[in-house]
Amino acid sequence: MSYFEEGLKLFKEGEYKKAVELFNKALNKEENTKSGIYNYLALSENALGNFEEAINYYDKAIETDENYAELYYNRANTKCNLGLYEEAVKDYDKVIELLPTHSKAYDDRGFAKGNLGHYEEALKDIDKAIILDSTNIDAYSDRAFIKLISKQYIEAIEDYKKVLELDDKDIYAYNGIGDAKRSLGLYEEAIFYYNKAIEISPSSSAYAYNNRGVCKIGLKLYNEAILDINKSLEIYDEYTDAYNNRGIAKYNLGLYEEAIKDFDKAIELNAQYYYAYNNRGNSKSALGFYEEAISDFDTSLNIEPSYIDAYYNRALAKNNLGLHEEAIKDYDIVTEFNNNIDAYYNKALSYYNLSDYKEAIKNYNKVIELNHKSADAYNNRGFAKYCLGFYEEAVKDYDKAIEINPDYERAKQNREEALEKLRN
Repeated sequence: MSYFEEGLKLFKEGEYKKAVELFNKALNKEENTKSGIYNYLALSENALGNFEEAINYYDKAIETDENYAELYYNRANTKCNLGLYEEAVKDYDKVIELLPTHSKAYDDRGFAKGNLGHYEEALKDIDKAIILDSTNIDAYSDRAFIKLISKQYIEAIEDYKKVLELDDKDIYAYNGIGDAKRSLGLYEEAIFYYNKAIEISPSSSAYAYNNRGVCKIGLKLYNEAILDINKSLEIYDEYTDAYNNRGIAKYNLGLYEEAIKDFDKAIELNAQYYYAYNNRGNSKSALGFYEEAISDFDTSLNIEPSYIDAYYNRALAKNNLGLHEEAIKDYDIVTEFNNNIDAYYNKALSYYNLSDYKEAIKNYNKVIELNHKSADAYNNRGFAKYCLGFYEEAVKDYDKAIEINPDYERAKQNREEALEKLRN
């Protein structure tokens, strides 16, 4: 048996390190074609997680045989493992140039394009892969994933169901449907699919336990959520999302100090995890540590400057420190991006605290435009008008607040004070 044949046997048995040794001996003896040996050296290094070394071997293999399509395909897959999607796409292009009917190359090129955010191009490629091979289960799964990350949730579910027609034990498909349902706010339906994933393989279902926990958070079943996320962490104790999500559940139970410990762990595992900084900031705000909270919100925004929630939460913390002008700047950023009714409402309160009643009224106007049933907005707008001496207009707003909520005692008191001013 030649060195290459022995190496191939070990490769098939998963003995990749030993296989590398024998493939190198085969290379020195110049057994077989060099491109074939380099290919298996690369595949072995890839299996060992040595992706850069694998790419070096693929480069050498291609130098010896530039028309060997599988070399470009394998190198592209390895580049995807390193997140080098643009380079991978170029290699998939070459595969398709050499083998125009290579279904997997179209599928994987689509997946790479999807990771670059080129969703339409990605879906075209994967559609082509399915046309070439209607049994390509990976293509249906990848197309579903691209649809999921591009927020085409209903369409994603349809593709994941196609995967399950081909393999009713596919855990990724059950998780994928669960993710799509969860994104649609259909938490109970999502739980059904996470349950299926857990039934098939409980010991490898950290993802399903975690996301089932997230659904239970959405259903306000916080204690049950914590149990699920605990189970997830028993399976995989470095699961960053799970620590963050357990922290959220604890925060909603008022267990702020315990929540902070979970957010600390998430940040320890991933120092760029801006969600955890934001969530830890909320917990510190809830404990009255506003300056520390602002520091966390600052860090979150340094990592992800477009994270709107952190601007809003930082504004609330600044309000609590009496930094109303600074808070308004943050609320302005929030309202620039979306019609966040809470941001307009709290911005109005900030202007009120600065005695800028006209600006307060403008923001209450926006709140009422977005929700004409907000009794508090009518009452507060009325009070701002009262402060400007517009007593008749103030009475109208108080009347509206009381119409919406007949038990609104504060609005009734304010109305009497305004009427008293009018009588005098």
